[in-house]
Amino acid sequence: MHALACICRTALCVDLFAKESVRRGQKPLAGTDIASLFEDARVNDDLNSITSKSIFREELVASLVESCFQLSLPLPEQKNSGMESRVIGALAYGTGYGALNWTEPSLEVVEVCRPCVKWDCDGRTYAIDCYLKLLVRLCCIYDTRGGVKRVKDGASQDQILNETRLQNLQRELVRDLREVHKL
Repeated sequence: MHALACICRTALCVDLFAKESVRRGQKPLAGTDIASLFEDARVNDDLNSITSKSIFREELVASLVESCFQLSLPLPEQKNSGMESRVIGALAYGTGYGALNWTEPSLEVVEVCRPCVKWDCDGRTYAIDCYLKLLVRLCCIYDTRGGVKRVKDGASQDQILNETRLQNLQRELVRDLREVHKL
């Protein structure tokens, strides 16, 4: 479980660095986004299967979500010089402000992990609980009750894109829940 959590945290950091590199004009690198974690056909099939009994997929969703929440926390002061502190330090000081925006990879996590809403996990709810907590947190940050903000309202292009993505996820969740209710 600890190893999976470390992999998820590393994947989110790689995603942040890659997004910042693209913002700075570099070409995007394949395999640096969150969705690449699910490129393996078996993992992808497992993620999209309603009846799979795999606990790994539940742990993967929970670890990704928990890693998003960890990125949202302020960075602690680092007293040691271990590998993890160097990575966190590089993330904090070696990139621009945009790379520290944990909400972008979190939106991607919510998009990629959306099938967990339909899973039958023999009564276990940890994955969907984590998923919904992250979705609710993003909804609180991107207040879309009045619709997606526009440039004339002072919204940036990134904010408009992220709010649109979130609003689409909210609509898909409603559809998914209706489908689950019919099962």
